Amino acid sequence: MTGGAGFLGSHVVDALLARGDEVVVVDDLSTGDRANLDPRATLRIADVGDSAALERALAGDRIDGVVHCAAKTKVVESMEQEDLYERVIVEGTYNVLEMARQLHASIFVNISTGGAIYGETPVCASEDVPIDPRSNYGRFKAKAEKLVESSGLRSLTLRLANIYGPRQRTDLEGGVIAIFVGCWKRREPITLFGDGRYERDYVYVADVVESILATLAGKHRGIYNIGTGIATSVNALVSALTSVLGPPPGIQSAPARPAEVVRGCVDPAKAAREGLW
Repeated sequence: MTGGAGFLGSHVVDALLARGDEVVVVDDLSTGDRANLDPRATLRIADVGDSAALERALAGDRIDGVVHCAAKTKVVESMEQEDLYERVIVEGTYNVLEMARQLHASIFVNISTGGAIYGETPVCASEDVPIDPRSNYGRFKAKAEKLVESSGLRSLTLRLANIYGPRQRTDLEGGVIAIFVGCWKRREPITLFGDGRYERDYVYVADVVESILATLAGKHRGIYNIGTGIATSVNALVSALTSVLGPPPGIQSAPARPAEVVRGCVDPAKAAREGLW
């Protein structure tokens, strides 16, 4: 499990342990946290972008399956740190695929992005919609998908909508719900970028975990969207939170951020038809 000490990864680790699996986590702890991990999981600290470090971390292991969550995920930062994002996402995926091959993994599950890979989605995007990534993050995720597709391994890619839930960090761009709730708790103003009409497909982390577990049966191939198929604007999100938590402590306006799409939404119908959602 790469990136297993992070938000999504640690929830997947919990679910795997709960069903009786032995789990090896590879994480460099740059954004992950040891505190997220159940002590029954084995943690190997390594950067997936460093092939030698990855090989040392997994030397002698026998791996049945790989869930590849490790990545850098900030859209705006990806435009400023292109080399870093390419190394971690593209080279990192190549390195993990090579290790999966060497360790005879029977299934490789690649965690990708639905929010950043399709570009603008006036209608929630199905998997056959041509991709149009606007950011380096989305562009490198698309390259990583191609590496997985051409690897020759039994594999599939999940394009996830915007996940929310427990353990989500408040300093990563996609975690707007965690960021807003944190501001409410600390009695700090929330920040709205642009006019607040950005729309995203928000999906709960436990639902995503169920889909990931279903993929490990090895019956599916290709690309699947995992999301709700419902686009919710930031303004609507603030209204929903206000109905539960009361008015926000304040609202600050900020310029729209570069490379971000206005509307990002995925159509999960294929995953639903095939028992992954």
